[in-house]
Amino acid sequence: MDQVKYRLANESDLPAIVAFVDFWLKGQGIPDGVPGSAHDYFVPAGRHLKFVTRYTTLLALLENCIIGWAVKTHKGVLIHLLVAGTFRHQGIGSKLLELTDPATIRSKMDQTAGDPAEFYEKHGYTRAPVPAQGKKHNIELFEKARG
Repeated sequence: MDQVKYRLANESDLPAIVAFVDFWLKGQGIPDGVPGSAHDYFVPAGRHLKFVTRYTTLLALLENCIIGWAVKTHKGVLIHLLVAGTFRHQGIGSKLLELTDPATIRSKMDQTAGDPAEFYEKHGYTRAPVPAQGKKHNIELFEKARG
C-alpha cells in the first residue's frame, strides 16, 4: 500500500498505540465481529512507554491512524508485530519486518488470530532449536537464516 507511512514512535503516540494494541489483542473488536480481532494478549500501558523510550517501536500509519506496530528490543529481538486485521495480507507486516530487520523473533504461537510461524518462515526465518518458552510453553524463537 503506497499511502502507508512508516515511522518510529514517540511518547506523544502512546495513547494511540495503547488504543490500537488493546483493540486488536485484548478482544475489544470481538463483540462487533471485526475481522482479525483476537483476545490473545494484554500489554500494560506502562510497558508501552518502555517500548517507545528504550526499544525500537515502529508504526505503520494510514491517514495518521495506526494500522501496524512492531517492537524490537535493544538486543535486536522482535517481540511484537501486529497489523490491524482489516489491513492484513497487504504487505504491511512484511514491510514492518523488513524495516525492523531483527536477528531473532520471539513469538507467541497459540494466537486466536492465527499462527505466525508461516509468515516468519516465508521471510527467511527458521525456528530456533531451543525448547518453547513461557509459562504455557507457547513462545518460540525464530532466527534469521544465514546465507
